[in-house]
Amino acid sequence: MTDGRDQNSQQGQHGQQGQQYGGQQYGGQQYGGAPQAPGAGPDGGAVQRPSRGFEIAGFVLSFFGFLAIAGLIMSTISFRRLGRAGQPRGLSLAGIIISIVVLLLTIAGIIAAIVGASTLLETCADLGPGTHVVDGVTYTCS
Repeated sequence: MTDGRDQNSQQGQHGQQGQQYGGQQYGGQQYGGAPQAPGAGPDGGAVQRPSRGFEIAGFVLSFFGFLAIAGLIMSTISFRRLGRAGQPRGLSLAGIIISIVVLLLTIAGIIAAIVGASTLLETCADLGPGTHVVDGVTYTCS
């Protein structure tokens, strides 16, 4: 059994000289690349802030019925990206909230339309074909 110093010195020699496998030399390379300065991007330049396109598109789509689903997704993505970058994200938050409210109102409207249509069909089934006035409401059934 050898002490750790012998193994470390042998590993250090291999790291400096590299190892040969099949005629090619390996080793002595750093796999993470050179350390970068704080705030530097992968190419060494400054980190650019995330685009505001998703934020704006998500906000706009949040007002349009079932397109609010796309608005919710885009606003959520932009909210997370801007949060990681330390940028203000108020428009993204507004898009998320408006999307949720519009989706709930759209679903409630669809449910109300289905209930109204089913009530109308039941009433017409009871009254038969023709035009009928019931409690001041005119029904035209065919």
